[in-house]
Amino acid sequence: MQFTDRDILADMLIGAKMISTGYHTAVLEAANDRVRNTLIQINNEEMSTQKQIFDLMHSRGWYPLDPVFTGTPMGPEATNIRGPEGTMGRMGPGMTPGMAPGMGPAQM
Repeated sequence: MQFTDRDILADMLIGAKMISTGYHTAVLEAANDRVRNTLIQINNEEMSTQKQIFDLMHSRGWYPLDPVFTGTPMGPEATNIRGPEGTMGRMGPGMTPGMAPGMGPAQM
């Protein structure tokens, strides 16, 4: 069986993601600050490698993206998200966006 460039890059990306997951777990469990900082540095380098592989695949059309993840702004008509007075009800007196109904300013 002959592997294509796309197959090889996809395998490299999957491997890089798995390695990064391992480093991330090790960072969270490291008790020694020097070891932790070294693991963070290595993980950052690994994430940089992932980004390079992703960019190459994406530029060749081998890693298409859902429009939600492209950073393209979408309005409420596309997301179905409404403002504070939208589908979740009106804001009560003294409430600010992000407050749950029945929550007063002192409870935030």
